[in-house]
Amino acid sequence: MLAALLSIPWLIAAVGMERFGALTLIWALLGYLGVLDLGLGRSLVQVVAERIGHQDGPGGDAGDGRAHGTAHGTAGIAGPAIALMAGIGLVTGGAVALGAGLLADRFQLDTGTSPEEIRLSLLVAAAIVPIALLSAGLRGVLEAHQRFRPISLVRMTVGVLNYLSPLFVLPFSHSLVPVIAAIAVGRFAGLVGYGVLAVRLVPDLLHPGRWGRPSLRGLFTMSAWMMLNNLVGPAMLYADRFILLSLVPAAMVAFYTTPFELLSRLMVIPGALSLALFPLASSLFRRDPPALGRILDAGGHLTLAVFLAMQAATIVGGETALELWLGPAFAANSAAVLSILMLGVFFNATAYVPNTLIQSVGRVDVTARLQLVELPVYLGVLWLLAERYGAVGAAAAWSLRTAVDCGLLLVLLPRLAPGTGMVALTIGLRALLAGAAGLAGLLVGGPVGAAISLTGLVAVGLGVAGRLLRTRSWERLAGPLRKRRAPPIDRAIDGRAIDGAAADRP
Repeated sequence: MLAALLSIPWLIAAVGMERFGALTLIWALLGYLGVLDLGLGRSLVQVVAERIGHQDGPGGDAGDGRAHGTAHGTAGIAGPAIALMAGIGLVTGGAVALGAGLLADRFQLDTGTSPEEIRLSLLVAAAIVPIALLSAGLRGVLEAHQRFRPISLVRMTVGVLNYLSPLFVLPFSHSLVPVIAAIAVGRFAGLVGYGVLAVRLVPDLLHPGRWGRPSLRGLFTMSAWMMLNNLVGPAMLYADRFILLSLVPAAMVAFYTTPFELLSRLMVIPGALSLALFPLASSLFRRDPPALGRILDAGGHLTLAVFLAMQAATIVGGETALELWLGPAFAANSAAVLSILMLGVFFNATAYVPNTLIQSVGRVDVTARLQLVELPVYLGVLWLLAERYGAVGAAAAWSLRTAVDCGLLLVLLPRLAPGTGMVALTIGLRALLAGAAGLAGLLVGGPVGAAISLTGLVAVGLGVAGRLLRTRSWERLAGPLRKRRAPPIDRAIDGRAIDGAAADRP
């Protein structure tokens, strides 16, 4: 986020609003294509970790990746899966390269940027796709071995380079082609980092002859529902940019994508919380079912507390921050978009913990089906609102979808995880009141609207704080979390905690 804060004003000033709008769309394209791995990345984490867990007993040392570098260990399943992911990346990247000309024609650029420049930029971006998928496979091996610190260091480095590396080419060229090439170099550096770390753990990844002929049936079965999540979720996440692109010039898209990119970085907060809570929920589900209610109570109210404060901060200083960051003209076009998107981010964050618990009981199919139902409705609403209201309409459609998604997850959770009903109802009502306060403030507008929103948020916040202080539910969870020193990870976690647990469940 800090890298984005530093680089985006510089990039806009150097390449212009139109080129920057095109750059954000190429970022979105890469983000979507990077998950077209048939669900293998997340499934690989689970399968490899389960193998490590099976050998973590008398005579086994799951902590030493080298002990599992045989056909019966990590390399036996990880090697073929990573090779397959690399192949998928090459095919997908090739498809982008073949369609670069057609995609370039879709960019509504009036001045300064030729279709040929966009086509060449897409050709460079196509080379990033196999790098991204191969990196995901290698990162899966590291996640299964619980090497989270080096994973985080590599991911942070790649994320920073994604924003800062284009600045190094600006003194020589303002074309998008070298800018995308600089981003590709950063992604390749990440691939090298993951590769070195993974081969240190599992040297036999470099020796295909030692992989053997493992059965990949379980891996593919597990990845089926995950693939649907990987396809439908990003489709809803990135569809707004491309629909906007078909309706307004690329320069106008930047007024939407810039605050969206910034606010989306806040999702690392509930993502990190889900990362900690998910293995605990999975392990306690059968032997202590009421624990899921305590996890929802602690995680849900902690998330509400953080994002109520975020929403209040946006109301108080969002427009001023945009003006200081990108100038008065940009703030005038993006302030309303920022406020509306913050409402959506609030509901999206609130949905993380209930989604995590649904996945922890082995019902990844529920969230996949839910997204399949939501997708056509969302696209229709998005098109109607974006066509009439532009970026503001697109922000309203996205925020409305996240609110509905959050509500449905809280309604479904008690049916799948008994004992969570009252807590889910409490969290849902508080989220609804906070959202209503934010919406009322937007509709009224001005200082009066801000006062209405802040009054409602403070009232809800006091209730959330009282609940946390009265139950101190997070302390009841902290003990088990601290005691789980280097446990075998048998669940795959990514963003909103995609899981294939309880394989014997329908």
